Amino acid sequence: MAIEYVRVLRRITSGYSPGERFLVVKKATKKVKIDQIYDDMTDLSSLSRGDIKNAIDNFFHVMGKYFKDGRGVDLDEFGEFNVTLNARSVPTLEEANASTIKRVNVSFRLGKKLREELKNTPKTLGSLDVKGYQPRNTEEESQP
Repeated sequence: MAIEYVRVLRRITSGYSPGERFLVVKKATKKVKIDQIYDDMTDLSSLSRGDIKNAIDNFFHVMGKYFKDGRGVDLDEFGEFNVTLNARSVPTLEEANASTIKRVNVSFRLGKKLREELKNTPKTLGSLDVKGYQPRNTEEESQP
């Protein structure tokens, strides 16, 4: 298992050395759907797929209940979820109320163990040979 990355050319407009620079970014991948998680957990457990689905669905329900109460959830080594508010500022204390809240978000912070595991995961250069993708050749563009 490794995290694939690709190298891209980006125009940096701020900072101490603006200009064109190369960056390493994670290669785009398909997201894992919940059904795949049910299947993978069933393979690792003596529980049936229905039992796994029920446990995960109940976990989501309970997490949502805590978030609706404004409570964070600490999952030890996995990480922690915290409810945050995004609100607009107002000039007086009386105007600062629930109507100034623009958005309620949930933030996630990796736990120490998971952070270390990701840090130590191998990283490999991914192939850009993707159907329909045409790599940009900067040498041809610069020639007259």
